[in-house]
Amino acid sequence: MQQSTGSRIAVRAAGALLAVAFAAGCSASVGSKEVSKDEVAKQASAALGKKVGREPDDVTCEDDLKAEVGATIRCELTDGGEKQGMTVTAKSVDGDKVKMDFKVDEAKGGGASAEPTDAASKDTGTGAGGQSVNRAEVARQGKAALTAQVGKAPDAFSCAEDLPAEVRATIRCQLASEGKQYGVTVTAKSVVNGKVSMDFKVDDAATG
Repeated sequence: MQQSTGSRIAVRAAGALLAVAFAAGCSASVGSKEVSKDEVAKQASAALGKKVGREPDDVTCEDDLKAEVGATIRCELTDGGEKQGMTVTAKSVDGDKVKMDFKVDEAKGGGASAEPTDAASKDTGTGAGGQSVNRAEVARQGKAALTAQVGKAPDAFSCAEDLPAEVRATIRCQLASEGKQYGVTVTAKSVVNGKVSMDFKVDDAATG
């Protein structure tokens, strides 16, 4: 029996290099109180290569990593045409050496990840000066992420509210595929420098 698009959306592909979540210590020399983003990318690629047996096709980082314990930046790795986010954390600083840990994002429970999105000023809600991702942008990112995952776009994707730019904040959205409706839980996975990275988890059963 041919698997429906809705079912395929709800099931994540089998693990590949990009699905690996790992932490690997790696040291780099500090320059001007930070590790350059190019050096971080180089170290991340080497660490991942040691972990899974081969390096990804490419690793890029948004910012330099501050030489401060607990400092983090977001990077992105590419392998076989697939992209995955990664968080780099400064675990320790010893003189001019910074030890880093690398954690590759892993969408849990059949979820799909989207590119980090800029948070905009919140127009409605009780939090003064709060930040959120507009519901239309959440829907656009969700549709794109699920399309990239299963190879076919859902017929429609809509959200009833904006997503607060807070880690672990969630909203419910709805997608339509092949005449069926599926609920989707959208979670703010990380918020870094105004960028919100989201996970999308499609319900196992159709709602109608």
